[in-house]
Order: sequence, then C-alpha cells, then structure tokens
Amino acid sequence: MMFNKINLRFSYDSLLNFFFCFFPISFIIGNSAININVVLFSLLGCFKLKSKIIKTQYDFLIKIIFLLFLVIIFSTGLSFIKTLYFGGYEYENLVRFIKSIFFFLFFLILIIIYLLTDSNILNYKIFIITAAFSVVLVSLDVIYQYIFDFNIIGLKSYGTHNTGVFGDEIISGGYIQNFSFFALFFLFFILNKKKNIKFLLSPILFNILGLSILFSGNRMPLVLFLFGSFLIILFIKKLRKIMLLNSIFFIIAAGVVINLDPDKKNRMESIIGDTKKIFTRTAELERENKSYNLNINYEELEQHGYTELFLTAIDTWKMNKLFGNGIKSFRIDCGKFQNPKKDRICSNHPHNYYLEILTETGIVGLLIVIFIGSLFLIFIFKNFKFFRENNLNDLFFIAASMSWILEMFPIKSTGSFFSTNNAAYILLMSGIILSYKKMSQNKKV
Repeated sequence: MMFNKINLRFSYDSLLNFFFCFFPISFIIGNSAININVVLFSLLGCFKLKSKIIKTQYDFLIKIIFLLFLVIIFSTGLSFIKTLYFGGYEYENLVRFIKSIFFFLFFLILIIIYLLTDSNILNYKIFIITAAFSVVLVSLDVIYQYIFDFNIIGLKSYGTHNTGVFGDEIISGGYIQNFSFFALFFLFFILNKKKNIKFLLSPILFNILGLSILFSGNRMPLVLFLFGSFLIILFIKKLRKIMLLNSIFFIIAAGVVINLDPDKKNRMESIIGDTKKIFTRTAELERENKSYNLNINYEELEQHGYTELFLTAIDTWKMNKLFGNGIKSFRIDCGKFQNPKKDRICSNHPHNYYLEILTETGIVGLLIVIFIGSLFLIFIFKNFKFFRENNLNDLFFIAASMSWILEMFPIKSTGSFFSTNNAAYILLMSGIILSYKKMSQNKKV
C-alpha cells in the first residue's frame, strides 16, 4: 500500500511538472494546446493541493489580483443584466458572461504555481531548458525561412513576414521576444565558470535571437528585446559587461542586414513615422468628421498607426466609465455608433492591454491593474540586489521579470489581454515571479 502511494504521488508530481514545462511548447502549437494545458494543469493542481488552495494565507498582491478577476466577472455580468433588461436576451452576451467565469482558470495557474513551489514540487530547471530550446529552435527556423523563403517543414513566408512554424499567424517575433531571456540566462548559468566560452557564445546566441526577431518582420518585439537588454545593463551590474557586448555585436549585425535589405530598412524607418503619427494625428482627428471602417485588418492598423483605434476605445469606455462593458465587448460596442463625428475604426480589441482593460472593466479595473503593476515592479526591483549569477533560481527570476515587464509595457500595441495566449503567458510569468521567494527558500538548483 505504501509503495502504491509513493508511485501515485510521483505520478501526480511528474504530470504537474510535465504540463508546467510544456507551456513554452504549447504557445507554439496554438490556442487549443494552451487551453488543454491550462485545464489539465489546473485540474491536477487542484487535486494535488485540495484544501490548501482555500486555507493558505496569500500575499497581499495575490489578493489584489483575485480582486481583479472578480471585477472582470462582475463587469461582464453587469453588462449582461443591463442588455437583458433594456435590449432583451442576446446569446452572445450570455457567452461573454460564461467566458468571464471560465477566465478565472488563468488565476488558478498563478495560485497553483505559487503553492506547488511552496511544496517544492515544480522543477524550474526543466522549464527553463524547455523554454530555451524551444525559442532557439523557433529562431533558427525563422532565420532559415528568411534565407530560403520556406522553413524546415516547407512553410513559406507570409507576405513580408517570416512566421516560421506559426504559418499565417504573424507572431513569431513576439514568441521569440517572450522567451529570449530564458535562453540567454540559461546559457549564462551553464557557462558560469567558463567565462571565455561564455563571452564567445553569448553574442552568437544573442544575435540568433535578435536577428530572428528582425527577420520575422515584427517591429515592436525587436524594440522590446533591445529595451529589455538595456534594462539589464542598467540595473544588473553583474551582467552589464556581457549584455553590453551582446548589444553592440547585435546592433552592428542588424545594421548590416537593414542596409542590405530594403524591405527591412523601410520597416525600421516606419517605426519612427508611426510613432510620430500617433502623437500628431490625435488632435487632428478630433476635429474631423469621417465614417467608421469596420473591416480593418492588421496591415491597415499599422498604416493608421493605431490612433483611430485608440480613440474608438475611449469612446466605448465612456459608455460605462466605472465598470466598463464586460470582456470582449469592444468588438460589439465599437460598431454601435450610427452618427460618428470623428474618424474611428473597429476591431476585435483596442490592441493595447490598458485600453482594453479600461473599456471592458472600466476605471475600477484599470486602477486595480495599475496598482498590481506598481506592486510587481517594486517587488522585482527590490530583489534585483540579491541577484547571483551562479544561481539558476535568480537567473530564472530575472528572465521571468524581464519578460513580464516587456509584456506589460504600456506604450505598445498588443493582442487581447483576455485571449488564451496572452492571459496564459501573463499569469504564467506572474506566478513565477511571485514564487521567487519560495524558490529561494527551497533547495538551490
């Protein structure tokens, strides 16, 4: 009987680690794989932890995150009741309300990671290895596709974008940027005592990651990748020299590529133009009277500089300033204006996390998110001073922190905060960061 109990415990722990470490791969496969992984990891975690989930005294930050999820359910439920009372039953509004309840699963990811770390069950070393190898393979695949116009499984480039294994989804650059620092810091760890080799291989890996983002055609991930490197140079003294060396070599290599490739040169130059457009056209658009465009696509959004879409988000927020209109409401509300006096466009979401949270959970939701973000930043920067280059837990924490900061960077275009991909990634990084204290207290890797 004791032998069976040991095997059962080992089996549950192994399965939990498998699904935890499978997250970086599931982001490559797609939303279905992420959903399955989230559900199975959550169910197994709940079964393993049982009453501990309810009885644990959580940190203040986790309680505030829990409050945000309650606001999400409340705002969507309020929107459903409002439309039911004034406009009658609509199936789509019921679906949105149900989705807001199921969205709570993503909060469970954070809780389960936090508690399993406390029980010393999760193997973070395997996670960082999985993330590192996954992002390197995706990077090499994108570079291969850039050179030969098809990737290793025969998929061709998607227009001007090299999407690699992602096919017609223009997200390869974002994926590489999301997991790039896990690969870099894992290399730092395994070559910690071999400084000469580390200073040789690190720039090579940095260029593989950076150039693959450049070749992907996704401009914002490249900017964020460099910004993350700058933050490490600025705040982490022990990594300053090697990250500065990496950045210099990459800037030289990227400069050569951009000058030799007219398309890449035009796209990089357009970043400045689009940024200028966002700040100069807003006042102009407020004075104009143009009709809505409800069939905007990704390329058209780039041409518009997102200004019109952002202004549309402000208009929809004004419909319910306090609690917003519920999740996934923007796609409905942005098309309800019959006599618009301004130039506006419509899309599935406002392409910015904070604007989406504002329109769909109101000023209450936005203030909670800003408060959560501030607490995370304080926690992250307070722990930078304890960083040790030879400890994998510390490197893992810095990688997750950089990834979280770049993902939540306020002035950038994003996917939907309430999508499977983004919600799973944000809560995954959040869970890792909040578990750092517990990781440090457990056995060192």
